[in-house]
Amino acid sequence: MKALNSAMVAIRRSPYQSILTVFILTITFFIAYCFSMLSIGSNKILSFFETQPQVIAFLKLEAKGEDLEKISQKMKEKSYVADVKVVTQKEALELYQKENQDDPLLLELVTEEILPASIEVAARDAKSLETIKNDLKAEDSVEEVVFQEDVVSNLIRWTNAMRVVGLFLLATLTVTSFLMIMTTISMKISAKRKSIQVMKFIGANKSYISRPFLLEAVVTSSVANVLAFAIYYAMILYINPWLANFLAGIITFPIAWQFFAYQFAAGLIIAIFLGILASYSAVLRMLKR
Repeated sequence: MKALNSAMVAIRRSPYQSILTVFILTITFFIAYCFSMLSIGSNKILSFFETQPQVIAFLKLEAKGEDLEKISQKMKEKSYVADVKVVTQKEALELYQKENQDDPLLLELVTEEILPASIEVAARDAKSLETIKNDLKAEDSVEEVVFQEDVVSNLIRWTNAMRVVGLFLLATLTVTSFLMIMTTISMKISAKRKSIQVMKFIGANKSYISRPFLLEAVVTSSVANVLAFAIYYAMILYINPWLANFLAGIITFPIAWQFFAYQFAAGLIIAIFLGILASYSAVLRMLKR
């Protein structure tokens, strides 16, 4: 308790240093929270598109129902296939009529016999789409395979680029925050050098001397984490209606409170660990002198 009181007194005696440190740490944790949300959200979006029927094989007009069933069963047995949907010629005509119900002329010209049956195959992951495409092309009864390769490739590239940029920014800010805490604690230790020498002289051990500095860093980083989460959570609440409309059918809104609780708990643990590590490094380096 005495060490905690000493830490709070040290924070009050150097408010500008403490405010600057909290400010830098708040930015770091805020970006970390946003990055974690974007990372999880992008994974869900990518998974959603991966599980949609992305590869469509159109069979030849002379293909029989047995061929359609054979290909369908063969694809279902593939470990990298998530779902297989069969569209018969009759179902294809019904879909065509529904899409063109306002144009009677087009309805009269198209019959069931001129529309091919098709198989729509969804992959378990985006990397398997090309394999599924090649599997379908190898079938003799298949006339054409449609694969939305550009859409999926662009989505994967966008997701990977976002992760790389986010990780780089997060790593940069984390290092900056670490150095900021370490520098602040080092300056405070230097300012109390004479007091530390006196404590050493009367028999105080390193643990007793370093405990207030460690607690000061923990308090500072914990406060920054709370502020960052409050700003982040307020932002999520503000844009929640827009997100719910934009990502309807992909991600369920509102997001469960347990998700934010886990986020905050993880952020708090990381904040405490960062504060202890940075302050301990500073204390260890200064006490060796």
